[in-house]
Amino acid sequence: MQLNSVLNVLQQLAPLEFAESWDNVGLLVGNRNREVSRAMTCLTLTATTLEEAIREKVELVICHHPIPFKPLSKITDDTTAGQLLLRAIEAGIAIYSPHTAWDNAKTGINQQLAIILGLDMIKPLQPFLPNISSDESLGLGRLGRLSTPLSIDGVMERIRVAIPMIRSRHTHGTDHRIIKMGIVCGSGGSLLGLLARRGCDAMLTGEATYHQCLEAESLGIALLMIGHHASESFAMKDLASQLQSQLPHLQVTTSQLETSLF
Repeated sequence: MQLNSVLNVLQQLAPLEFAESWDNVGLLVGNRNREVSRAMTCLTLTATTLEEAIREKVELVICHHPIPFKPLSKITDDTTAGQLLLRAIEAGIAIYSPHTAWDNAKTGINQQLAIILGLDMIKPLQPFLPNISSDESLGLGRLGRLSTPLSIDGVMERIRVAIPMIRSRHTHGTDHRIIKMGIVCGSGGSLLGLLARRGCDAMLTGEATYHQCLEAESLGIALLMIGHHASESFAMKDLASQLQSQLPHLQVTTSQLETSLF
């Protein structure tokens, strides 16, 4: 099928208008009219995941993190991004990134994390503007309540059952009582102020800076960090599954070699 047909389904699963304004999403490399038969999802395009795609004769890589992310004035092998882009182009591989569009989608990463945690009354931390979506259940991040209060250890154990790869770190003592939680996958520490205004006891994210952890302590919000990779990569398997179910003639896989050691 044509690549454009695959892109249409991807944009139904994660509408690009749901992406943050600073993001670089959609088709980043490739010819929309080219025929494709194999696609692979991964969190990040690296030398490892790209070579895996080449060996598997993949024609489309759907990587969560955009490459390029910022505008490039040149594409040469002098930079890591340039090397990857040149290698992908030489191999005839298209690159697509849903990034924050998939974070914020109706069945996207933040929603999946909220369901894993068993939150009730799930809603966005910050609803989309009316010109983007009239659905008030959609927007940046997720916010919800636990039906029964849990400690930090209790929350982390609940996550670990669904995402065994998590690398747990947190502020506050493990007996910190959590009822109302905010969720921002990836790097969400910059949104602590918004969570404080929403009255959250805790925030689940992938990673945060030292100073953001200090801010969380001063705000009385437990910052629960499970690793950037762990907070997002599990949902790339789900994206592959959803894409496969809608396009049975397209072979869709998820990278088997992508790991995070830090």
